[in-house]
Amino acid sequence: MIVERQTGSSGVDAEVRAQFGSVPLVLDADVKLTPPRTRSEVGALPSVRPGSVPVIVAPFLSPAVRDELIRAGWSYWDATGNMRISSDDPAVWIDRVGASRDPEPRDDGPQRLRSLKAKAVSQVIVQLLSAGRTASVRELSRETGTGLGTASRVVDLLREEGLFKNTTGGPIVVADRLALAQRWARDYGFANTFKPTRYFSLLGEEVALDRLQRSGLTYALTGVRGAAIEFESRELVAPLPASGIWLYTDDIPSVERAMDLAPDRGGNILVARTDFLAPFKEGTQGTEPRLAVPWRIVGDLLGAGGRLASVGEELAAIHSPGMAG
Repeated sequence: MIVERQTGSSGVDAEVRAQFGSVPLVLDADVKLTPPRTRSEVGALPSVRPGSVPVIVAPFLSPAVRDELIRAGWSYWDATGNMRISSDDPAVWIDRVGASRDPEPRDDGPQRLRSLKAKAVSQVIVQLLSAGRTASVRELSRETGTGLGTASRVVDLLREEGLFKNTTGGPIVVADRLALAQRWARDYGFANTFKPTRYFSLLGEEVALDRLQRSGLTYALTGVRGAAIEFESRELVAPLPASGIWLYTDDIPSVERAMDLAPDRGGNILVARTDFLAPFKEGTQGTEPRLAVPWRIVGDLLGAGGRLASVGEELAAIHSPGMAG
């Protein structure tokens, strides 16, 4: 029996191949850390494709869900020993019974994602918006460095809300990037998710930012200033002039010293702590301001509402194939 990692068009987590004489058996394994729990969730699973046997692999599958999977043409295998592998060609039948109750029951709340506010969730959303697609949940987890459970719950929620194209078991493809960004912004915001500290600098914004650029510290600009630089780099007129400074960093104390910052509740310099930034490559500091990923800037602006949201929409337009602008 051979297990192959799947990154191809079918979008499953793995292919398990077995040979019966001259006839191969292909199992398409779809790992679900948050397995389907209702008939509608089973009905939302991809359609069974000819020539293979789709198998849900999960920590636990209830008797009712197992029955629904059988009706939908899916095989299954859970960690408690419940297994049913059924194939007509070649003729294979494996049926084992494990636990009838979840040995590690958990409340529905932690398992089912209902908000896209969290920091880790934002990494998953930004990757989906930036790439527009991913081969599988497992690949998405690897690309973002987030837990498989987090990536799976985000994908489950977005699929449930119809924000992915129906690829019949293929890769995960975003249907409309702006619609996804707007859905994200309903829950997410730079201020309410990352809780940035507000500051004032006696140096003034431009001098403080210039000092930050030359410091060699790891940071990324977002907000209106980040958007303005994005527009200018494309020789476009920014909808709003650059004002205020919103930035991410992994070293707030050093940024405070470099920019000569003093905490101020009414300050227009907002500094947020994060771990997702990559360090500068040698020789790049002191040249141009470093920006957050464009779709993160879009999300930060959309989440702020008002005129800032309209700037986010215009920035989304120049990063979305098929959108005007």
